[in-house]
Amino acid sequence: MRFGLFQMDILRDFDQNFEKAKRAILEANKNDLKLLVFPETFISGYYKSSIKKVSDRLSYYFDQLCFMSREYKIDIYGTFPLKENANIYNCGFYFSEGSCIARYKKIHLIEVMGEKDIFSEGKEAVVAESNLIGRVGLAICYDLRFPELFRKVSINSKVTIVSAMWPKTRIEHWKTLLRARSIENQCFVIGVNRVGSDKNNLYPGNSLIFDPYGTPILECDNLEGLYFCDVDLSVVERFRKDFNVLADRRIFSL
Repeated sequence: MRFGLFQMDILRDFDQNFEKAKRAILEANKNDLKLLVFPETFISGYYKSSIKKVSDRLSYYFDQLCFMSREYKIDIYGTFPLKENANIYNCGFYFSEGSCIARYKKIHLIEVMGEKDIFSEGKEAVVAESNLIGRVGLAICYDLRFPELFRKVSINSKVTIVSAMWPKTRIEHWKTLLRARSIENQCFVIGVNRVGSDKNNLYPGNSLIFDPYGTPILECDNLEGLYFCDVDLSVVERFRKDFNVLADRRIFSL
């Protein structure tokens, strides 16, 4: 099974961003990918003017991505601004077989980067149930620093996705934490980061896929483009059976 990610520069022009995303899906189809993951807020970025406009046009993007997931038999994951009543959420949407089968509202918002001034916090962990791939745990960027979420979703899945906008100043944390989450939960972890810059940060890409042993099976540079590799999900079940760390887990109080 082939998994991929589109490491992209997110522009102020959200229409141009979506055109790039559609071209990536077409390229993914040509390469027989079964899963394609985009960076965090890959259409709007964190540009406030774009966030409002993209959230108002969400049904348009939904229709397009639902169609492409069905037409090309590919699962697609990315995050959009979701407006609900007076709140806006940074929400991950998982598309499969022509519909959105899971929504994950980002739980951990990073205050030092002003995210709480834009978005509201989600409350629930989410695992997507895909007929093409199986169970997939969903996470977004800053969530990576909170292992409790990954333990919750990974117990019920073989793959966890992290869609991110991770700055260059903390890129070594990104690499280390992705690897740690794969090792401690004995699962595949897909970390997708953007490239380019905004007024506050540089984003160096360095997207990664780790196997359940913590070995990188895909390592990306700092360039925009589609990257992919073959993934054998049966490795997770065999490894967990041979070395069942999760069975030795204990819940305790202090």
